[in-house]
Amino acid sequence: MRRINIDRVKPGMVLGKTIYGYNYEMLLNKGVIITENHITRLKNKGFFKIYIDDEETADVVIEDPISDKIRIMATKDVLKTYTITQASLEHIEADTTEAIIKCINTQKIKRAFQENLAFKQLCKDMNAFVDEIMNTDVLSGLNSIKSFDNYTYEHSIDTAIIALIFGKRLSLNREKLKQIAMGEFLHDIGKIFIDEKIINKPGKLTPDEYEQVKLHTIYGYELLKDIGDIEAASAHITYQHHERQDGKGYPRGLRGNNRLDRGMIKYTDQEKIILIAEIAAIADFYDACISDRPYRKGLLPDFVYELIKSGSGTQFNKELVECFLGVMPKYPVGSEVRIKNGINKDFTGVVMSLNTQQLSRPKVKLLRDAKKNKITPFEFDLSSNSSIDMECIS
Repeated sequence: MRRINIDRVKPGMVLGKTIYGYNYEMLLNKGVIITENHITRLKNKGFFKIYIDDEETADVVIEDPISDKIRIMATKDVLKTYTITQASLEHIEADTTEAIIKCINTQKIKRAFQENLAFKQLCKDMNAFVDEIMNTDVLSGLNSIKSFDNYTYEHSIDTAIIALIFGKRLSLNREKLKQIAMGEFLHDIGKIFIDEKIINKPGKLTPDEYEQVKLHTIYGYELLKDIGDIEAASAHITYQHHERQDGKGYPRGLRGNNRLDRGMIKYTDQEKIILIAEIAAIADFYDACISDRPYRKGLLPDFVYELIKSGSGTQFNKELVECFLGVMPKYPVGSEVRIKNGINKDFTGVVMSLNTQQLSRPKVKLLRDAKKNKITPFEFDLSSNSSIDMECIS
């Protein structure tokens, strides 16, 4: 199996992963023979990349960190929590930041959220989600197929997956892991209080629009901070996931110390960036960058990997970045790659498997030569070829 851009999908190819619609109805089942009509339909629904099965990559196994059943369950819970809460805002008029915050803190809004049956279900389903992640030590990649319509909810699930793998690597206890999951599920809920035209704008935001979007951290925190089923730590993920180590983040310009806080963390202390919010900052940045959006295609995973490395110490907690490099591969399994030097320069292929001791040096199956001609496939192990470099091409 491999992931390819929708523009390169041809009729007759075999779909490698099931694709779901807005309400998580099945659009196309795994194994279906793709037609021209399928391709047009997927493009119209905003799918930029899909997975295909073919003979060349039949031995490339892409393991998902969670099952389709648990992913769909959690995504539906998040989707319904957002949409039902948003529906309670229909008859509310507030056009200033202060008025919106005052509105959020009314009994009507707080009750609408806390008594939301979808939110109650989300709380119940949390354990199953955390349990599945606990069976994973290293991510082979994020394998969800996001559409434009479901981006917010699928992004919430993928950031939770990344953050929980972090938490497991740091040996955080189960209660902290549940706090992480809840905070990540709802980290963008403040966006429901912002004009949808701004949130879904296909082009670059104006400075004023960007300032409005930044307020989602405050709105989300104000909504969650007094909810009985949400720990203060989870609410602070919503509040702090855009703060930076150098104090140049928002909404409060908090500074970090670039170290892991292994002591007792005072989660109600509003003058520090809490550890799980620092984890969330990396998870949110990574998934947002690699995801396709209406106004741009997702950035390639090796490029985003390097962006996070370069942001170590300024944007992101330096010690947490080291942890990130130990759980997230630079080249996810199933990615198409190009060799950049050596005798196989410009040969292309697919990442076959990871070396858990050297995540950035995987095993690759080369399929095409420098002139894009098919070759007899052969495996190329980067862990034993330290001088060879490569790059993702999809």
